[in-house]
Amino acid sequence: MVNPEPINRDEREVNAPGALNLYSLRELEYRLGFSREFLRTVAANATSYYQPFDLPKAPRPFARKKQRLKLRHIDRPTGILKEVQDRIHHRLLRGLPLPTYLCGAVKGRSVITNVEFHRGAPIIVAIDIKSWFPSITPTHVYRAFRKVLNCSHKVAKLLTALTTYDGRLPQGASTSSAMANLVLYSIDKPLRARASSLGVKYSSFVDDLPFSGKNARQMIPVAISTLRRAGFAISRPKLIVMGAHARKAVNGVVVSEILSASREHRMRIRSALHHLRVGDIQEVGREKYVSTLRGRIVHLASLNPAQAVAFETELSRITGGLG
Repeated sequence: MVNPEPINRDEREVNAPGALNLYSLRELEYRLGFSREFLRTVAANATSYYQPFDLPKAPRPFARKKQRLKLRHIDRPTGILKEVQDRIHHRLLRGLPLPTYLCGAVKGRSVITNVEFHRGAPIIVAIDIKSWFPSITPTHVYRAFRKVLNCSHKVAKLLTALTTYDGRLPQGASTSSAMANLVLYSIDKPLRARASSLGVKYSSFVDDLPFSGKNARQMIPVAISTLRRAGFAISRPKLIVMGAHARKAVNGVVVSEILSASREHRMRIRSALHHLRVGDIQEVGREKYVSTLRGRIVHLASLNPAQAVAFETELSRITGGLG
């Protein structure tokens, strides 16, 4: 890697994320509370601190079709590496101001924040980045630390070694969601520029990129080419164009004058309540089942309290208010 000089603040975009402005390892030592020798030792042995495992994805309750078991790979950091990453997250990344269009894993923002960008739009295009975290390389992360957060080469190189694993951004690390947002910002300038010129609204929620407006369809080739140049790809099966007369949803939330969870989400709640009511749920798994069901109802209530009332009442009646 080249060793450029730190960029000047006036070279940064007006709407850029807040910068760390870390130019020396001494400053990094002060911010994290660890010596550079210790950090270098942890970084050199980082692989030994991970305990990867595959986590089965929770199936949709009582789906009509039999579902194939899906696994989610987790790169779980442990020990002192986890503590170092937690400090990087809490002391360096968590408090950074981010552009408003970045909605996922940002304090004070949520799915609803993302949905609100696109309420009332005539056309919405939903694009999903394929294998987002595993596709983010140490080079992507280094560039984010170097160019977006304004760190010197030595600082960026060390922080990259502490926050990546086996050539990728690790799923399960406390630093990964923030770095994914910063990597997206580092590559999506063509998307932001083209969306602005077309009068299209653009936002992101982790790996979901919705675009809305009468010219939203024109963003599809721009997104494909922008992501491809950076080493990423879109998930073709998840590319959805919602036209003027189609029901529009972002992140599973129906975008209308009154927000609502999708019809499918509400049907799953009704089905789950029915099976709980008639005694289909074995006692050994009942507590977890009820907890999951309550979470679905709480999500619905956050979108549309009126729709959730009947479900909340029914669940309370079935469980005796105990859950």
